[in-house]
Amino acid sequence: MDNIIYMSTHEIPLLTKIANYFYLTGISAASFIISSLAYVFGMEKYKDCGKISAIIAFGGICIAPIFLIMDLMQIPRMFYLFFMFNFESPLTWGTIILSLYILNCFLYLYYIFKENKKNLKLFGIIGIMLAISLEAYTGFVLALGKGIALWNTPLMPIYFLISAMVSGTALLIIIVVIKEKFFTNFEIINKIFPQIQNEVIYDLGKMLAVFIAIDLFIAFSDVILLFYSTPENSIVARVLLKGPFNIMFLFGEILFGMVIPFFIFILPKFNKNIALLTFASFLILIGVWFMRYVTVVGGQYVPLM
Repeated sequence: MDNIIYMSTHEIPLLTKIANYFYLTGISAASFIISSLAYVFGMEKYKDCGKISAIIAFGGICIAPIFLIMDLMQIPRMFYLFFMFNFESPLTWGTIILSLYILNCFLYLYYIFKENKKNLKLFGIIGIMLAISLEAYTGFVLALGKGIALWNTPLMPIYFLISAMVSGTALLIIIVVIKEKFFTNFEIINKIFPQIQNEVIYDLGKMLAVFIAIDLFIAFSDVILLFYSTPENSIVARVLLKGPFNIMFLFGEILFGMVIPFFIFILPKFNKNIALLTFASFLILIGVWFMRYVTVVGGQYVPLM
């Protein structure tokens, strides 16, 4: 007979829209950081893909708040955060960071196309700080969720930041490959976005392998800490490993989103094959979305402790 843990129902208020918001902000923040490799740190080989990455960053952060507003159900509520400041509230700081980041992404992209190196580097440096703050903040807000064991861990801000770097790098690889495969005959596109050599894609793959290794270590550490810390926390670990979220977590996030792509990116037999790198990047995007969904929704599955 199965053990009955709780005899009560409870509401799960944060669902797919919030997971999508976290997913897109992560891609945007990571894309901005990757773009800064060329325009802030002077790594010239990333310059052309850095322009594409900056566009992804701006596009992602313009779309992401739509899911947040949709979740409010009453759109006018969004304006409360702009004139009812409480500087002891993480949501106030989140509103400030998000607003400044959107503005900075626009200015950064503007100066990329204007080729104004002085202002570009300035807004690049500011943008790096805002991008890191934005993604760490999303994990920080969840970590403040008292009684929700999956969220209430100091690993959460780092987990969100690293998984963002994974998804942002993967999306950049996909877009660069699509551009080089299908749009090389368009003169206007080639004028704006010069050809990107395969060696740059290979380097992004190596970078991605490092991010995946760190992400996998954090995910493993998180589950181990949950499983062996307290009886209440072990319930949450069993929800991930044996419960209704185990397919998403073990197969979607871990196996297909991390392990398989990791070996593709590190094995010499595979890591120079553009088709395989693209396939692995698609797997990663799906895996990181599962991570966001399992963290947001799965974290609320067990009633408050």
